[in-house]
Amino acid sequence: MRYDDRLKTVLKGSLPEGSAAALQWRQVADLMAQKPGRLVNDDVQSGLTRLRDLHERVDETDRIAAVQALNGRLRSAPLLVYLCADNDAVCDAAIIAADLQDEEWVDVIPQLSARGSKILRTRSDLGPLTRDVLNLDAWGGADNSGPLISANDDTIEGMDDAPDDAQDSEEPEKKPDDASQISTLVARIEDYQRNREAKVAQSSMTDAEHRSYFVDVIDGINFETDDSGTIIWAEGPPKGAIVGVTIAEPTFDDGPGPDAYGAAAFRQRMPLENARMRLCGAPIVAGDWRMSAIPYFGDETGRFKGYRGVMRRPNAAEDARQNSLDVERREQLQQLIHELRTPLNAIIGFSEIIEQQLFGPASFEYRTLSRSIMDEAQRLLTGFEDLDIAAKIDAGQMESQSGLTEPDWLMERLAQRLQSLTESKSVDLHMTKAEPVRPFALESESVERIFARLLSAAIIACENGEELRADLRTRIGSQPVNYFSLSRPSRIQGVSEEQLLDPSHGIEGDGSDAPLLGLGFSLRLVRNLAKSANGTLTISDERIALTLPAATTSEIGVKETEFE
Repeated sequence: MRYDDRLKTVLKGSLPEGSAAALQWRQVADLMAQKPGRLVNDDVQSGLTRLRDLHERVDETDRIAAVQALNGRLRSAPLLVYLCADNDAVCDAAIIAADLQDEEWVDVIPQLSARGSKILRTRSDLGPLTRDVLNLDAWGGADNSGPLISANDDTIEGMDDAPDDAQDSEEPEKKPDDASQISTLVARIEDYQRNREAKVAQSSMTDAEHRSYFVDVIDGINFETDDSGTIIWAEGPPKGAIVGVTIAEPTFDDGPGPDAYGAAAFRQRMPLENARMRLCGAPIVAGDWRMSAIPYFGDETGRFKGYRGVMRRPNAAEDARQNSLDVERREQLQQLIHELRTPLNAIIGFSEIIEQQLFGPASFEYRTLSRSIMDEAQRLLTGFEDLDIAAKIDAGQMESQSGLTEPDWLMERLAQRLQSLTESKSVDLHMTKAEPVRPFALESESVERIFARLLSAAIIACENGEELRADLRTRIGSQPVNYFSLSRPSRIQGVSEEQLLDPSHGIEGDGSDAPLLGLGFSLRLVRNLAKSANGTLTISDERIALTLPAATTSEIGVKETEFE
C-alpha cells in the first residue's frame, strides 16, 4: 500500500502570489481531478478551500486554461461541482472535461448550477441513468438546435442560442465571486463526499481503471520516482509500461526521457512545469507527454526522496503555439542577460579597484576576497555570454563575418587567455602548427571565441598535471580548411559523442572552475559556432577535431612550429 501525500505537499506553506498562484491553482486542480477515489474527505476539503482562497489571485484566463488541460481527465465529482460554480467559461470547460461514470452523474446533477446542467444536456456520450435524470429521452434527446458535444470537444458554439428547457426556469445562476456561496458549496461537497463513500464501496479496480489497460492510448499518468529519478510507481498505464523509466537523464535519439530542461530541473531539485517527456514501448504510453512534478523530502531527515507528479498528452494548442512561445522566451532570455551584465560589470570593476589598491592600500585578506569575487563574476559573465550566443544561434541571428585571421596571432592570443587556467589545473598544453598554415577565412573575434571555448572546456576536463596535445594544419582542396586536432582529456575517455554533446552533461567532481552551464553545453556551443561558420566539430575515440574555412590562396611548406 502506498500513501499519496502529493496534495498535502502542494498545500504546504502560505498562499503564493502572481504566476506562482496560477501554477498552484493548476496543480491542485490537476491532483484532485485525477484521484477522486483516493482522496479522503479532509483532503477534498483542503483542496477545494485552497482553490477558493486562490480564486481572486488567479485570473479567468489561467483558470480556463487549467480546466481545459484536464480534458477527459476530470474524474472528481466534488471538483466538478466546485468548478461549475465559477463563471460560465470555466463551467463550460469543466463539463466538457468531465469523465464520470453514469451513476456518478446521477449523484452530481442535483449539485450542478443551472449553467452546468444546461451544458451537460448537450453531451452525446451520457449513459441511460443520466439521460433519465435529465429527462432527455422524454424531450427527444439533447437540444437539437445546438451541436452535440463530447468530452473531447474543446469549444462550445451556438450554446446561447439553444432553446431554453425546464432547467432554465430554476433560480438564477449564482455569481462566481460570491465568497459565501463558495463556502456553502464546499460544505455541500463535504456532505456529498461523505454520503457517496457510505453508499458506494470501492472495488479493487473500477471500470475506468479496467478501460485504461485495454484502450490504445491514455491521456494521463500519475507517477512517483526514487531519489535517482527512476519511476517506481505509476497509476494509469500498466506498471511495466512506465516503471523503470528515468526522468533524470535527457532523451537520446528515439529513446525515452525528458528534455534538457526537465533533466536540469531534476538535478537542481526544482519543480517541473510542463517539461517535455518521451515514452516508448507499449502503444498505450508511446509518444510525447508534458510532465509536471515536484520534489518531496523525508519528514524526519529532510533528505531528498524523489519526485511526484503527473504526465499528460500535449494538446494541439500547445504544439501550435510552440514556435511563438520559443521566440518570446528567447527574447525574454536575451533581455534578462542584457540586464544582468550591467551589475556584473560593476562588481568586476569594483573588485579590480580593491585588488589593485587603486583608491588606497587594502589588506591581503580583502585583496584575496576581491580576487575571488572578481573570478566568480567573470565566470558568471562568461556563462551569460554563452547563453546569449546560444540563443542567437537558435534564432538564426549569429552570422560569422568574413575576414582573415592569422594563425600566429591566434596562438599568441590563446596562450595569454588560457595561461591562468592551465596554471591552476597544472595542465601542459602543446600545440603544433605545420607551417605555413593558411589564414582562417573568418574575422578574428569569431575564431578566437570558438578556439577559446573549446580549449577551456578541454583543459577543465583534464586531471591535474595532465598533458594535452594538439596540432593545426591546412588541408588543401576545392574548399581548403584549417584542421585542428586535440587529444581527448582523460576524464571524458570512453564517453560517446552523443553524451558529450548533451547540454545536460557534466563531469563528476566538477569544481568552481568548471563551465557554468556544463561541459556538454560548452561543446555543443562550440559545434554550433563552428557550424554557423561553415565548419565542423567531431569527436572520435581518441581525438576532438575542429575544422574551419581557410583562405583560398597561400603557399604550403613543410616547416613546423610548436607552442606551449
